Amino acid sequence: MQNTYSSAAEAWRCLETFRADRARCKRYVYGDQWDDTIDTAYGRMTERQFIRRQGQEPLKNNILRRILRNVVGLYRSQYKVPLMSAKDSGLKGKELRKANDRLRRWFSENRMEELAPRLLEEFLISGLVAVKLEGRRILPVTPDNFFFHSDGYDPRGLDVDLVGEVHRISFGTLLQQFCATADDYRRISDIYGPHARHPDGCRITEVWQKETSLYALVHDEEAATLRIVPFESPVTSLKTKDLRLISRSSWRCRWYAHDGTLLREYPPAERHPYIFKAYPFIDGEIHSYISDIIDQQRYVNRLITLYDFIMRSSAKGVLLFPDECIPQGMDLQQVADEWGRFNGVIPYRARPGIPMPAQVSANSTNIGITDLLKIEMQMLEDISGVSPTLQGKLVANSTSGTLFAQQNEAAQTSLLDIIRSFTDFLSQLSLES
Repeated sequence: MQNTYSSAAEAWRCLETFRADRARCKRYVYGDQWDDTIDTAYGRMTERQFIRRQGQEPLKNNILRRILRNVVGLYRSQYKVPLMSAKDSGLKGKELRKANDRLRRWFSENRMEELAPRLLEEFLISGLVAVKLEGRRILPVTPDNFFFHSDGYDPRGLDVDLVGEVHRISFGTLLQQFCATADDYRRISDIYGPHARHPDGCRITEVWQKETSLYALVHDEEAATLRIVPFESPVTSLKTKDLRLISRSSWRCRWYAHDGTLLREYPPAERHPYIFKAYPFIDGEIHSYISDIIDQQRYVNRLITLYDFIMRSSAKGVLLFPDECIPQGMDLQQVADEWGRFNGVIPYRARPGIPMPAQVSANSTNIGITDLLKIEMQMLEDISGVSPTLQGKLVANSTSGTLFAQQNEAAQTSLLDIIRSFTDFLSQLSLES
């Protein structure tokens, strides 16, 4: 049992990089785009702190959020309940129609038309989506609390042998679920102690582990029957010849306190209650859709901040007023006030070789920032697959409806992989109905 908790802790640690990447992608999508830390001459600090230290204000143009809304909007426009087919379910005719009717009711009870787009949004941001089945309820699971382990790299998750979730619940709920006797109360109180009233709640871990047991097929000569008994039972020790072994796998659920103490163990079950999908899960790694376009978003922010810096540094209405031209009885501040006043008059005596007062207003230097911004915006569209056509924008006013539909269909091809992957996740869910 302690080995199960150690395996769960190791699975949790293996996903540390994923959780850090998810937090960064979420920050960028929801507008916090200057909190990456960098090494500077002043030490390690965030990009926001570094820019402000130079007297500037970091600017941003959140393109990722718009892209995300377009992809989710595209999915919503095509949303439908993933019905079972005769091939997958083995049902036909009336039985298949009844099964699909039950599936529609189940999805309706759980308001999947609203939940599915939110799950897709999580899938695009982090690359991992998970739900837990409790009876007829479908409960979304945040990837920050979820963990799993597999011995292979099956993107379908068929080789997973451990899965679980970290929960944070109140001390009262903890007692309600795991306290049946006075000894249970004392034990739980000793474990959590000062953490019992923590505002974030008490941390407990739910772990489902796949276990394989060996059984032997034993011939009962007296009863003239075959019996299946545990391989290590006394019966098998007496009959060591011609034993046929059978292996059976099952899932066992255990709940642990934050220090690894076993709180409860349940009998074996046929399967665990979680359904999840990792994308793309190549060599066991998760890389989200948003992570592919963060660098373009960063560069766009840097360009508009640089453009703002150049415009602020350019002269705008600066008055050049020679000292020799300042009228008697007036100082430079009075001259400036009179210069800015409507119908203001400043008397001065022109002198040979001394230039007249002049006001300077210079345009910002053109170093190609506008062209670079256009290139980055085009790269964002190409990498994300969210082209102007997909956003409902006509490339030209003369574009016909047929051509626009063809361009729109072609634009959706680049998003087909991730949308189909998410649809496969919902299909797995429908099989549990």
